[in-house]
Amino acid sequence: MRVYVLTQEEPFYIPGMLEHLLARRRDVIGIGLVPGELRPRRLRRYLALMGPRDFALQSLRFAACRAADLAARLVPLGRSFSVAGAARRHGLPCERVASIDAPSFVESLRARAVDLIVSIACPRLLGRELLALPRHGCINVHGALLPRYQGLLPSFWVLAKGEPHTGVTVHLLDEGVDGGAILLQRRVAIRADDTVHSLVERSKLETGKHLLVEAIDLIERGEARPRPIDPREASRFSFPDAAAVREFRARGRRFV
Repeated sequence: MRVYVLTQEEPFYIPGMLEHLLARRRDVIGIGLVPGELRPRRLRRYLALMGPRDFALQSLRFAACRAADLAARLVPLGRSFSVAGAARRHGLPCERVASIDAPSFVESLRARAVDLIVSIACPRLLGRELLALPRHGCINVHGALLPRYQGLLPSFWVLAKGEPHTGVTVHLLDEGVDGGAILLQRRVAIRADDTVHSLVERSKLETGKHLLVEAIDLIERGEARPRPIDPREASRFSFPDAAAVREFRARGRRFV
């Protein structure tokens, strides 16, 4: 099987997920980097969301990861601090993809006979032609128990709403937002001291990386049993507004 990963550049969680995937699946043939959330023009929006303290802490962590990523080009550090760094460690091509629906990109995947597309925090919806291209379809890792908490920043929203648990879902992609049939799910308890960072780390990085490999193995063996979601149970969330942040803070939660 020939697997292609679509993701965005991010230093905190995605490199660890990729390291696990690439160590266990030697059939990943490439990584496509789509323009993501960590862009200068979006910094003001995240400052308003996180507040000065959490934004400063996250910025320091980001700077430390960037420095470590540069150092890793010279000295082996034992782990990756960027998506591009994970690709380098495993000798995989990593390309910038300005538009995932551009005919030239779709045709390049067709020419490479891609069997499965894996989305790890890919910030763009896949179009009909791209969804239909791989013979095993396209799958995604979502940081909640679908069909609840579809959409953006599920780890923020479950904390804001006071949920006792959340989870991870690996599901098939369709043309909607987190609406494809479910392949695997695993529950994750929410702790009293959880932050958005700790919850994403424990759900996506510690749990999701194993669930993703398990799902790919099932697909390869022809044992996957997709379960359609019940739209009556669905709840969808977008980028948090000021009222949502107040609700989040009122529960004593932080981002980092």
